[in-house]
Amino acid sequence: MSNNERRTKLGRGRAILFITLAVVVVIFALRFLQVSGREPVASIGSVQQAEGKPVEVIAAAVGDLESWTNLAGTVEGSFQYPIISTNSITVVAVTKREGTPVKAGDVVIRLEKTASNPMLYSYNRSLAIYQDAIADLDRMRNLYQEGAVSKQALDKAELAVEVAKSDLANARGSTDLAATHAGVVTSVLVKEGQMAEAYRPLAWVARTDSVRVSFKAGSRQAMALRAGQKARWESHATGEKVMGHISKLDLAADPQSHLVNGEILFPNPGQKLMPGVLVSFRVLTGERSGVVKIPTDCLREKGGAYSVFVAEPGSNGKMTARLRDVTPGLRTTDEVEILQGLAAGDRVVEFGQALIADGDLLKVVRGREVK
Repeated sequence: MSNNERRTKLGRGRAILFITLAVVVVIFALRFLQVSGREPVASIGSVQQAEGKPVEVIAAAVGDLESWTNLAGTVEGSFQYPIISTNSITVVAVTKREGTPVKAGDVVIRLEKTASNPMLYSYNRSLAIYQDAIADLDRMRNLYQEGAVSKQALDKAELAVEVAKSDLANARGSTDLAATHAGVVTSVLVKEGQMAEAYRPLAWVARTDSVRVSFKAGSRQAMALRAGQKARWESHATGEKVMGHISKLDLAADPQSHLVNGEILFPNPGQKLMPGVLVSFRVLTGERSGVVKIPTDCLREKGGAYSVFVAEPGSNGKMTARLRDVTPGLRTTDEVEILQGLAAGDRVVEFGQALIADGDLLKVVRGREVK
């Protein structure tokens, strides 16, 4: 290709590029003229100024309030006691297993009877003395009837039987460890063949038709608690609810833990509350009937003073925000009692109050009533 041909081709390329750029410039110019001819888009501020700031409101209502405090504690029998031995003697048999009902006098654990007992006579020796006293008494009665011995001698023989009988009962009680009250064996802490330590619990017996729940409350919780308050335990498995009450509450906190000890008494007819387990429950710490209430989200607090925004209708038919001072009362997790400042039916701003001020025009986008 010659130089003239190259120059001609290069000139044609430049001309095409120039024409293309010119067309693009013209298109952009036309587009700009079209856009500039339209009306300007309204700002959010101007729309809210004309129509009002969007908020959600709720009507204050008259109803009931209940305040509950959550606690946890350990289940115990309403009446429980340990089975103990007065001496260290080998366990021969455990006659009642955990969960077994017992009556007063039922033997729960048997210990070795032939073992020496430093506190009392051995069982076998006490039995022999008792049997000998019985035989001696029979002999004395026969002699008394024949006039061979005095009444004083007969009385002495009868007293000897009573003493021997008491010793035998003590010896038997030290080896046949029995329940003193009716209940259920809730735990057995020894096995056959083990040594029973003196004065250490070998088993526990408890009444489980009703149970106690021992709990500890922190300072904030304790300030709301009172003896006699209602308590409620709910089964997570079945949804069954059991109502009880605070049966005991210490008047002072523990100096070490700074916690207040208390007890809840629950009926337990189905034996669902098992001694030894940890359960959660709620205590009714406050209740009100027929009060004006609103959601707690509506309440504003500043410097210890409380207020709410109320949506009030204006002369132009539109809603206006009015900041109103209120006096709150009982609070729950979701609702609060209003003692002063609101009446039933007042429409209180629930959502959107952070973006409004007193006197602002409002646009209610959603409204509901407290249930």
